[in-house]
Amino acid sequence: MKKLTASLLVLVLSSSIAIAHAQQKNDTIKTKEIEGVVVTALGIKREKKSLGYASQEIKGDMISDAGQTNAVSALSGNVAGVQVTAPSTMGGSTRITMRGISSITGENRPLIIVDGVPLDNSNVNDIDTQRGAGGRDYGDASFDINPDDIESVTVLKGGPAAALYGSRAGNGAILYTTKSAKKGRTDIQLNTGVAFESIYIRPKLQNQYGGGYSATLPTANINGQTYNIQEYETDASWGPKYDSNLMYLPWYAFDPEFSSDYLKPVPWVAPKNDVDSFFDTGVTYTNNLSVAKSFGDTNVRLSYTNTNIGGIVPTSKIKKDNFSINLNSKLSDNLKAEAIFNYVHTDGYNRPELGYGDNSVAQKFYQFGQRNLDFVKLKDYKLSNGGQRTWNRTAWNDPTPLYSDNPYWIINENTSEDSRHRFFGNAGLTYNFNKNFYIVGKVYGDVYSQNISSRVAVGSQAVSDYTIEKRNVSEFNYEGRAHYNNNFGDFSVNSFVGFNIRDNKMSWLNGTTVGGLVIPNLYNLNNGVENSLATNASIHSSVKSLFGSVSLGYKDMLFVEATGRNDWFSSVNDDQFYPSITGSFVFSKALSIDWLSFGKVRAGWSSIASGGDAYKRLTYTVIGIPFNGAPQYSNPNTNNDPNIRPEVKTTKEFGIEASFFKNRFGFDVTYYDTKSKDLILPLPIDPATGFLFKNINVGEMTNKGIEAMVNVSPIRNDNFSWDITWNFAKNKNKLVELQGDLKNHILTNAPFRAQLAAQVGEAYGAILGTDYVYDANGNRVVDANGFYKASDLKSLGSILPDYNMGFRNTVKYKSLSLSFLIDIQQGGKYFSTTHMWGMYSGMLEESALGGNREAGVILDGVKEDGTKNDILLDAPTWGGTYYNTVDAQNVFDASYIKLRDVTIGYDLPKSLIGNVFQGIRISAFARNLFAWNLANKGIDPENTSYGSGNIQGMEGGSLPSTRTYGFNVNFKF
Repeated sequence: MKKLTASLLVLVLSSSIAIAHAQQKNDTIKTKEIEGVVVTALGIKREKKSLGYASQEIKGDMISDAGQTNAVSALSGNVAGVQVTAPSTMGGSTRITMRGISSITGENRPLIIVDGVPLDNSNVNDIDTQRGAGGRDYGDASFDINPDDIESVTVLKGGPAAALYGSRAGNGAILYTTKSAKKGRTDIQLNTGVAFESIYIRPKLQNQYGGGYSATLPTANINGQTYNIQEYETDASWGPKYDSNLMYLPWYAFDPEFSSDYLKPVPWVAPKNDVDSFFDTGVTYTNNLSVAKSFGDTNVRLSYTNTNIGGIVPTSKIKKDNFSINLNSKLSDNLKAEAIFNYVHTDGYNRPELGYGDNSVAQKFYQFGQRNLDFVKLKDYKLSNGGQRTWNRTAWNDPTPLYSDNPYWIINENTSEDSRHRFFGNAGLTYNFNKNFYIVGKVYGDVYSQNISSRVAVGSQAVSDYTIEKRNVSEFNYEGRAHYNNNFGDFSVNSFVGFNIRDNKMSWLNGTTVGGLVIPNLYNLNNGVENSLATNASIHSSVKSLFGSVSLGYKDMLFVEATGRNDWFSSVNDDQFYPSITGSFVFSKALSIDWLSFGKVRAGWSSIASGGDAYKRLTYTVIGIPFNGAPQYSNPNTNNDPNIRPEVKTTKEFGIEASFFKNRFGFDVTYYDTKSKDLILPLPIDPATGFLFKNINVGEMTNKGIEAMVNVSPIRNDNFSWDITWNFAKNKNKLVELQGDLKNHILTNAPFRAQLAAQVGEAYGAILGTDYVYDANGNRVVDANGFYKASDLKSLGSILPDYNMGFRNTVKYKSLSLSFLIDIQQGGKYFSTTHMWGMYSGMLEESALGGNREAGVILDGVKEDGTKNDILLDAPTWGGTYYNTVDAQNVFDASYIKLRDVTIGYDLPKSLIGNVFQGIRISAFARNLFAWNLANKGIDPENTSYGSGNIQGMEGGSLPSTRTYGFNVNFKF
């Protein structure tokens, strides 16, 4: 990998590098972009040259042209310092971090803001789902952002850039600005597209041995005749080698109503229709219609987008409708009004279960199963009486599912539904007293309701069940600001003061049946064998804030800016003040060198505190499930501290950016150093206190790193341009200390083995498990049974990568354009439950031992006395060692090189489209086209995430990653 990466770097640097999204044909325009206006914190537009902190802007076309349906995952590989984990599961969670991890148990994602609205980005996946123990991935609330409406994205990468947002922006902020009508113009556009998704990276399965544990098939006397049968009850594939002359009764031969199969022996051979035939080609249809119109001093834009996603798992689908209104009007010479309103309705049906769960088809296909199953036969999953037909029969004469349901029963009977209705937007007034002084008043709102229901049908292997969950979330921000900007000779001032009142509410209601369902196919909480269980909760928190900023400039080349914000929380006792100071020096103004187009050095410092979750100061009684009709009350596991303090994150950063030769070559480099203290941690305490943990402030975590962008335009003229971007980010994270002798904090456990921990002295997210034992010569040691000896529990590596980088090339020739992005991650680790169980059960290709299982295995190593190992293990015993000996066998490097996207676009000539259209653009795209440098060729490292929180790298049972191909047609009227 190092050699390949170095080669890529040399290639790019030698061919020159340029910002791919800054496609310009005119050097003057290019200069204005470098020195131009960008959106900063609170949505305030500032001159880029005056900023003393790192930020990066991406045009919305880059997102929409690539056919993206997720505005957050679209950032992957495009922004230096931003790490995006975007599993290709339909509508799944997207994990995004900037500049590493700063909190052990708190929020590590950046704040997401759309047109000034702090957008709730909650993830409802429970802990079992996130740790790979089974559950459906319902994604993040940021999925509601409509890629077709995005004008630009500004990424504020650290504390100095985002300090004005206070406690929630300590991890940076991502600002989405949506499209609006332009004064004096009418713009009508129709954008329609289709994308096709097919399975790509998935575990490689063996095709030489069938189900069972014995090398021979058992027999049974049925109706006076002896038949070879199968170990139907065994969910493993250590059975006999395939032999076309060996006849047996398959699992589907025992139902008289299927007369063509009833008691009909078939050959013991590999199936014609294997696992891959189960998956569909996913299809996504996207249609957007927007109308922008200017009426004198009033500008209005209306937009509607319909998105229909069909997943690779049959029956799974998502439908999303986005409707937006963007309005601004000049009411008088001094007064301006503006409002943006968005409504989003998202409907999901049967999002696939992931991880090690009863309804996870990935678990059935790649971990525990029988390799002789033909999926055409599995499609007949149901009897006329409604009962299930599964391959995993308890016995030939007992059709009760023992461990596994038929996968087609799972996707047709054990289904889920989810729905979210969301309203978000803002309304405000701006009054200009004169050209230097104005005031702004705005209200920002984000309100949504989410309903989720799931079913387990009568006749399933698991207890039948019906569960519903309802969530209502709201946030309102009331903000006022007074701005004063002026120039005094060589000096300039840009300043404002303001206030913000934030109000958050969340209510949650859950109901589930108990003891199973009485009447099949009746999904109602009143249909439980016992009284259904209902639970609910509500949360209300608020923050009141005062803030201000002063930026002083000298001769348009030297700038100093100071900001301050004070928050009063409802969740902690003490208020918090967040200062920041930044400075920039535009040295190109002082040097006046022809070949230097632009140059600036900058530095910044900030201190931001996180207020913590609501209700962290007091300890509340837990109401348990009634026992024999008697209510139960108890203490919670964790005792809260009334004097808990916010976590504090201090950031220092330094940067230099420059552009040369009329902006044909440029770079932007930032070094940062952050320190997080007073981390909130549930510390283990004596159970005699009545609690297992107590929330306290402890420890320190640091992040140090570098972000770089290098850009060159090797060719640029009236007809042809070539731009390339290289971005690079390397972060070194370290948990410096916890408390006293405490060396780690366990974040979670994988479903069976391995743990995820914050380990003192190491990078966050250490995977704890057993390693090989080595002798003095570096040989692996085996025990008396011939198994590898296992070490004590130790760190097997961190989930955090060593570095990330991206290369984007964009070539334009007249009306034709081509762009592609290579996304690279080096380092990081993940633990694979699929590899562990797939080897244990004889499912994976490696377990076939090249078709010679009969020879057994002698592990490469030495005995404890130093002699070469000669102990022969039979194949099933060897496979079992992947579970109960060395966990390091199932830990893999998370590096990858991906061709993330390719886009080709063509603007049809005016002579061809006539006067009806102002323009027609046809574009084709492909995403996740190829992946290289995978340590485990059957698992995509990005598919080891089942949530966007701190629990990552615990692969419990993932669906295949996917490739996507599609095209768009854009009509401008």
